[in-house]
Amino acid sequence: MQALFDYFEQFQRLSDADKQAIAKICSLKQVKKNEIIETVGSSSKTIYFLKTGIARIFYYKDGIDVTEFFALSGNLIARVKSLLNKKHSSKAIQMLADGELIAIDATKFFQLFDTFPTIERLFRLILEASYLEVVERLESIQFHSAKERYADLLEEMEIIQKVPLKHIASYLGITQVSLSRIRASHQETTSFKT
Repeated sequence: MQALFDYFEQFQRLSDADKQAIAKICSLKQVKKNEIIETVGSSSKTIYFLKTGIARIFYYKDGIDVTEFFALSGNLIARVKSLLNKKHSSKAIQMLADGELIAIDATKFFQLFDTFPTIERLFRLILEASYLEVVERLESIQFHSAKERYADLLEEMEIIQKVPLKHIASYLGITQVSLSRIRASHQETTSFKT
């Protein structure tokens, strides 16, 4: 649980009572590579913290699997829209590596807000940070080339090294062939600099 609380305290300092309340609504879950932890068409009732592993949120468009988001160890992943509107989601969550998750019961988490204003503030601050990430991603798609988006993604080396190229390509909004060209071009540019 300490890893989860360390993550939370990046946003909001928590009291021992806050931590105890959160701990009571959490469970530890072992997951396997390629396991779907939330399916398309289901409603979301859980927020996941990745102690270890890599996960993604994806959806299908015209029968093609499209990656929307990657989460690495030490981060949260959730289908936020479904959590908030309590409706079925057109997206799924899949593990891309074996991992260990802390599953937070979202319904019980939201119920804590009335008793623990600090936890409500924590959630709002996390949502604000997530919103900014979404805006940055949309602006990146609007204003940057696929080559520039790939260069930005290279900063997340764990993603590049451990995620199948088809998921990286769909996340960047390009084909695998285009990604191969960009990678080759990037490697040529890097080798000329050394």
